[in-house]
Amino acid sequence: MFFPWLGKFVVRFSLAIIAFWTMLTLAAVILPPRWNDVTLDGDLAFLPANMPSVEAEKLFQSAFPHRQAKSQLVFAISRDDAPLDEDDLRFADHLASPLQNAQGISLFRTESESEQGRAGEEQAKPFEYAIDAWDESALLDSHNWYPLWNLAYVAQKTGDTDAMQQYQAQAISINPELKGKPLALVPEDYEKWNQFDVLTRHTQIRGNMLTSKDGHAVLVVVESRNEFMATDNIRVLQEATQYVYQWREKAKEAGLTHLQIGVTGNAAIGGEMLLAAKQSIANTELYTILLVIIILLVIYRAPMMLAVPLLTIAVSFIISSWVVAMLTQVHLLPGMEWFDFKVFKTSRIFIVVILFGAGTDFCLFLIGRYREELAECGEHAQAVSRALTGVGEALTASAMTTVVGLGMMFFADFEKYRNSGPAIGLCLLITLFTCLTLSPAIMKFLGPVIFWPWGDTKQFAEQSKPIGATWWHHMAVFICRRPGLTLTAVVVLLGIIGAPSIYRRVTTGKSVDVSYDLFADLGNDRMAKQTALRLRKHFPLGESGPLTILLVNPDGKFDDYEGKQIISDVATAIYTANDDIVRVFTSQQPLGDKPSKFSVSTGRGWNKLMLLNHRRTKEFFLAQNPNQRGEIALARVMFDCNPFSNQAIGLLHDVETTLQEKISTFPPPWNKTKIYIKGTTPSIRDLKLVTTRDQTRIERGVIAAVFLVLVVILRRPMVCAYMILSVLFSYYVTLGVTETFFRLVYADTYHALDWKVPLFLFVILAAIGQDYNVYLATRVFEEQKRLGKTPGLIRGITTTGGIITSCGVVMAGTFASMCMGTLLGVIEIGFALTVGVLLDTFVVRTIMLPCFLALMNRFVKDDAAPTTSTSV
Repeated sequence: MFFPWLGKFVVRFSLAIIAFWTMLTLAAVILPPRWNDVTLDGDLAFLPANMPSVEAEKLFQSAFPHRQAKSQLVFAISRDDAPLDEDDLRFADHLASPLQNAQGISLFRTESESEQGRAGEEQAKPFEYAIDAWDESALLDSHNWYPLWNLAYVAQKTGDTDAMQQYQAQAISINPELKGKPLALVPEDYEKWNQFDVLTRHTQIRGNMLTSKDGHAVLVVVESRNEFMATDNIRVLQEATQYVYQWREKAKEAGLTHLQIGVTGNAAIGGEMLLAAKQSIANTELYTILLVIIILLVIYRAPMMLAVPLLTIAVSFIISSWVVAMLTQVHLLPGMEWFDFKVFKTSRIFIVVILFGAGTDFCLFLIGRYREELAECGEHAQAVSRALTGVGEALTASAMTTVVGLGMMFFADFEKYRNSGPAIGLCLLITLFTCLTLSPAIMKFLGPVIFWPWGDTKQFAEQSKPIGATWWHHMAVFICRRPGLTLTAVVVLLGIIGAPSIYRRVTTGKSVDVSYDLFADLGNDRMAKQTALRLRKHFPLGESGPLTILLVNPDGKFDDYEGKQIISDVATAIYTANDDIVRVFTSQQPLGDKPSKFSVSTGRGWNKLMLLNHRRTKEFFLAQNPNQRGEIALARVMFDCNPFSNQAIGLLHDVETTLQEKISTFPPPWNKTKIYIKGTTPSIRDLKLVTTRDQTRIERGVIAAVFLVLVVILRRPMVCAYMILSVLFSYYVTLGVTETFFRLVYADTYHALDWKVPLFLFVILAAIGQDYNVYLATRVFEEQKRLGKTPGLIRGITTTGGIITSCGVVMAGTFASMCMGTLLGVIEIGFALTVGVLLDTFVVRTIMLPCFLALMNRFVKDDAAPTTSTSV
């Protein structure tokens, strides 16, 4: 009784409903928060707190509080034709000089603006680091007067007149225009990249890692406090890219055209991924809107009628985005700290395509039923009310299967899943409300104008007879005559494609191989990826993602003689763990050499001796937290394989196993030493573990929840079970088609589908795929009550065939717009969803479900004879 009442209510108060949604839309546009201000991104930053890599990161931050770097910009200078000569290396030093100067300014200002430690020891230490940075900047480029002027300025601030005059004179000798000018930090527009440190080939301890063994490449590393996927990395990447372009021009001016200069590092990769996601969102929105408009024009052939779905979807999109953004701020309210809701930038892609697709489908069904009612009663307001009465339950049921399916993602451990599913579901729920109220209100308000250019209601009703209704009628009759043969043929043909995925799922628990290579998601035209690929010729593949191993033993002292021997034994064991391990850096081997006796008669041996007791060695490899000093030692492991690959995960396992075996042989208390490992590969392994576990949990939850919703709606358990099985079948077929397609397109560069493809395909297909089944089944059951089993089935297929097909094409079109993005993972998801929806539209709903219903009719007494002349 609710929907008949709602139909009358909407017709009676159409203007008030339009005014309500208009005011709410204006509020969403004007009032904060803005979507872009509260959205987050990244994958590795949202792993559960109990994952090993997360625990290792927390321990690292505690033990090394001054090591605040969370990402890196890596400037690479290389040449292919020969090793870098002195001019090339000098040019690399000159490139690094302004960055070191900016680092000094950053360190100095950070301390000057802080309220603590303005005198004494606490002030001297940061100033010491700033002075070190300016000293190195001046040494890197003797013609750079900026660091000398800054050294004069800090000498003035600390009262060292002699040093001030000395540095000031040196700067003026380089730039005479400085004479008579007051001292100040220069330049004012220095590189503000939230940098923590700048490393060059001259940097003690770590500088040895920055020149390739073949001599063809050298790196300048800027360590940043920004997270890997911090939004600010977009700005940082853009400025770093401009910095590269400037130095490319300087290389041309200096006659060093053979040099290849670029920027990479995880901060640059993160910035590129954020930029690519931003472009993917923009492209998806644009192409989704264009596709919906074109498809609706073809379907309706009445331009004014486009206003109904487009206005409805626009309103729902604006309001739902605002509501979701507001939910991210609920934790700020007193007593609501526990409500830690997050929303992610890439979720917008799914919100756009699902809202436009599902919203258009809802409106298509409403308008399609309205056409039928209008042709029958001829009265506009009554037709709107009757149309809402007729489809309201089906639309609600359709939306709820999707909302409940997406809602099951709430039970995931991975925070990105746990928040994204419910957010998309909430947006769809708001879209349903607008389609059930605003859409019919607009139709009532527009009146006969909606039929332009057809002229009047009667003519429009005649011209708008469903396209291909006769074809659907003949198809329905054929299915009712040979349901078993038809169903068998379809299952066998498609089963050939889906069988490999089904077999793998049964035997291995995985339907398809997936890749967690975030780097591969970027297009090859991105500078960060181009530079990284170029560096792979000269550095180990794992250079960008080394393993950081923390050795923890509260009962031992890693800074005494016995502890140092333990560190050496650990380093030796690591080398034996896997052949791909290239270097192991520890406090005992700061140059990354294999533990062995050395002689000070060699240059390298002398360097090692000098570094063993160097301040930076202790700061880098031994815990600096006074409460943990001596209890924690660090080892940095470089290896020669892609840190995102399964090969690297295998190497990590080998290292862990070898260390555990080695530690068990140590004498007490060293045999109680624990190991924690952080880095790209441990994080990827944890991501793989948690998402695999989540996928199994979510799949079971989605199947159970959608089945229960279907049973509540249709009250026919056998039909509901078959609907679930048919959509699962199309899921495995879709995976087979998708994997085959990308394997053929990308050939040698293809490794596996993106790790997000199977889950998002399953959740969305299992939920949205039931929409068309529900639309068909509810209409069939409605017609069977009037006409009997077989005639009702034929009538239901005939009347819904065109409209459901139109809905499927619209939904597939919106998902296809995801393929216009630049992130490979998004393209793969868009392709898979497009194929899946088309399969549901043209195979599952069109053939498989009608065949099953026809077979059921043979076991149920029919109260009306089948006929081939059932009216359409």
